Amino acid sequence: MTDNYEKLIEKYIAGETTAEEDLRIEQYLKDNPADDSEVLLSEKEEIGQRIRQKLLANTTRKPVRIGWWTAVAASVALLAVVFWYNAPKEAVYFPALSAIWNNDDEGFAVSNTSHKPQRLTLEDGSVVILQPNSRIGYPEHFGERKRMVYLHGEAFFQVKRDVTKPFIVSTENLATQVLGTSFNVKSYDGAGSIEVQVATGRVSVYETSDNKTASKNGFILTPNQKVVFDKDSRKMELGIVKKPVIVKPAESAAQFEFAETPAADVLALLEKTYGIDIVVEGDVLRNCLFTGDLNELPMFDQLDLICKAVNVEYERRGASLFISGEGCAN
Repeated sequence: MTDNYEKLIEKYIAGETTAEEDLRIEQYLKDNPADDSEVLLSEKEEIGQRIRQKLLANTTRKPVRIGWWTAVAASVALLAVVFWYNAPKEAVYFPALSAIWNNDDEGFAVSNTSHKPQRLTLEDGSVVILQPNSRIGYPEHFGERKRMVYLHGEAFFQVKRDVTKPFIVSTENLATQVLGTSFNVKSYDGAGSIEVQVATGRVSVYETSDNKTASKNGFILTPNQKVVFDKDSRKMELGIVKKPVIVKPAESAAQFEFAETPAADVLALLEKTYGIDIVVEGDVLRNCLFTGDLNELPMFDQLDLICKAVNVEYERRGASLFISGEGCAN
């Protein structure tokens, strides 16, 4: 084994190789099979399983079937690196994403065993950012009518658009269905609620049950909206995400810099920028002008400053904001 391959296999164990480098390692293992030995026999099950997990974590299109020659050769490579650093067996790195094949609807079960979010690309090009202590399941190949995945925990989805195949995230009690968008789902086993937040596009969230009825408990979510489902009461609550993001980019760098601007116009711009309904009750903003620079501030900080300046308050009601108060003096 050359020094180059020793360094490459070190990267492979640490999960730092590119797809091209993975192919080089796999080809090296094919070209360099090893005979059984007492050392390899004692290590083959553990190290062979690690290689399977690594390849499954990086290959989402189909199960990877590895022969004994691959496991043995991989064992030689891995042991060479371990001995190179004179490290004990416990020091060998386990991949952050581990995958196994189940014989049920979930197919692959990919778990994030690290302490950081991990990126996973599905066969249709959709990207999943899987949070720690979370697991996602999906079939070997998506069906002809839908793309179904099963989530236990939390993940952010950037879905590849395909109008012929809706993308569905199934959790314990809810289904989240889209054609192409980005959203976050939090559904940990044993938690009392499930939460879905939308970043871009539109998402249909509805309760799943065995009862075939004409109506389902659910919502259509748009950017900066969220829904929280209580598992015990089976009630859904529509709301606004904690930190809304801009859905309509600024036309200029000074978009939120105002000088003696009618407060109603300022709020209208806020509404348009973040895609959130802002309802002003009555004529409380009549004669109200606002001056200030709100650039670089989170949306709710912007709203707080506006309301304090013109003597009003806001209240969250579902996915809308309602403005009320005494307003400005005549």
